[in-house]
Amino acid sequence: MITCSHPADAITVDAMPLVRPYVVEWERERDDHDRRRLQRERRRAAVLATLGQDYVPVPWEVAV
Repeated sequence: MITCSHPADAITVDAMPLVRPYVVEWERERDDHDRRRLQRERRRAAVLATLGQDYVPVPWEVAV
């Protein structure tokens, strides 16, 4: 009987689990996207602060 203790997105080589490249790339792109979004929010808050306005970000789930 064969049992798989590794998730479906991992492969094993020499008994060591390796993550598939597309999973790593997707996580990297997601992290880059989040970093750019946070940078835009910080810039927007800084510009509005110079105008004397408060910036309260609205969560994406609420805006949709």
